[in-house]
Amino acid sequence: MEFNWEDKTVAVVDDTEINFVLIKTQLRKTKVNVIWIRNGHDAIEFIKNETKPDLLLMDIRMPVLDGIQATKQIKQIAPDIPIVIQTASVMGDAYEEISRSGCDDVIFKPIIAEKLIQMIDKQFKTKLKI
Repeated sequence: MEFNWEDKTVAVVDDTEINFVLIKTQLRKTKVNVIWIRNGHDAIEFIKNETKPDLLLMDIRMPVLDGIQATKQIKQIAPDIPIVIQTASVMGDAYEEISRSGCDDVIFKPIIAEKLIQMIDKQFKTKLKI
């Protein structure tokens, strides 16, 4: 299936550059604009001060402010922005924390391009109420 999201922006919130590069590469064929935000605090500031992205891909483990806390705060500021948590860990309390964060979905690392694109498409359609 072909996607043309050139009018959309996905913000990848992750402290590891290689993760950002990988996601940007996986999304290249969709023509979506992909931006990198390095931690949860910067993501909150971006949402407060910039044009809102169409979706946030939020890592959990980051310095300054983790993805769970950032998600909770962003949902208070801009509840209409879909947030997909990206994580490698679903052990113990991590899954409970994710479910209480208010995120819209979860994708597990290693991220598979096809699953990522399908999940983003689902969020875009849900946001538009198609």
